[in-house]
Amino acid sequence: MICDIQTEYADCLFKALTERFAGEYQFHLFQGAEKMREFISLSRAGILVIGEEFETGVYEDLPAEKVFILTEKRGKEKEDGRAFLFRYQSADVIAGDIRAELGKETINPVRSAAKKKSGKNRIRAEPGTEAQVRGLIGVYSPVHRIGKTRFAIRMGQRMARQAPVLYLNLEGYSGGSLYFDSAERQDLGDLIYCLKQERTDYGLKISSMTGQTGGMDYIMPMKNELDLRAVTCEEWMSLLDLITEKCVYETVILDLGDCIDGLYDILRRCDKIYTPYIGDDASLAKLEQYEANLRLSGNEEILRRTVKRPMQRKKAPERGNSPDDEDRAAL
Repeated sequence: MICDIQTEYADCLFKALTERFAGEYQFHLFQGAEKMREFISLSRAGILVIGEEFETGVYEDLPAEKVFILTEKRGKEKEDGRAFLFRYQSADVIAGDIRAELGKETINPVRSAAKKKSGKNRIRAEPGTEAQVRGLIGVYSPVHRIGKTRFAIRMGQRMARQAPVLYLNLEGYSGGSLYFDSAERQDLGDLIYCLKQERTDYGLKISSMTGQTGGMDYIMPMKNELDLRAVTCEEWMSLLDLITEKCVYETVILDLGDCIDGLYDILRRCDKIYTPYIGDDASLAKLEQYEANLRLSGNEEILRRTVKRPMQRKKAPERGNSPDDEDRAAL
C-alpha cells in the first residue's frame, strides 16, 4: 500500500513496486490518509509506504506488518520499528531496501548481474585500474574515429562489476543504435525535457529510462544533433547535479563530443578524464593543439586530471558483444 501527497511521484513508485513485487504483494495507491485508513481497516496490510508529510498518528495504529516512511533526508535511521526510504533514488534501490527490511536478501541489480556473469562473489580491482575511479568520468578526444565510444562503454562495463555505473553519450552523432537496444526507449532529450519541469520523481524517472548492457546502465543518446546543440551548459550542469544528488550511481561516464555547449566547463567538472589517441602524425598534431588550447584558456586543471590512452584502430563491435570480446588492448 502506498500513500503519498506527491501524486506524480506516487504514480511512478506505484508502477515500479507493482512490477518488482509482482506475485508477492498487491499494491494500492492513495493520495489521502482518510481513504487509506478506511481501506486498511478492512484488511491487514503487508507493506505500507507513506510520505513523511503525514503525521505519525495517521499510521501508528494501523494493522500493517511493516511501515516505510518516504523521506527527503538521505541516511535517516530507523525509529520505533519504522524504516525510512530515501525518496530520490532509483526504484531498484527502493525495492532492495524494502526487501532488506522484510528479512530477504538485498538485491543490487547491477552487482548481481555481474556476479551471475562472473560466477564470483566480487571482482577486485587491481591497483591503478579504472575500476577504482568514482564520480564523474569524462571521455573526450580531439581525434575522431579511433574507438572512443567503444573504449568508454567497455570501461563502464568493467567498472559496473563493482559499483553502479551510468553511461551518457553527449555526441552529436553517437551511433547509439549500434551499441544499444533503442527499441521504443526514451532518450537523453526526454530527460532534459523532464529537467525543465518541476518534478519530484527524478530518481524514478531516470531509472525508468535506463537500459543495461554488461551490467552498466545507460540512457539512449539524442537522435537529433541540433537538439543536442540547443542544450545549454547550465542545463548540462543541472542534469549532472540531479544525477549526483538523486541517483544511486557511484560512477557516471560522460562520452563527450565537440558540439556540446560548455565542453570545457563539463571537463572541469569531471573527477577524471580519459583522452584516447592514436600515434600517427595528424592525430598527435591535433592532440598537441588541444593541449595548447587548454593552457591558453587557463584550463590546466583539465590536463592535470587527464589520462591519455593509446588506441588501436579496429572495426566497430557488433551489438551485444561482451566487453572482453574486442579491443582488450584499449583498456
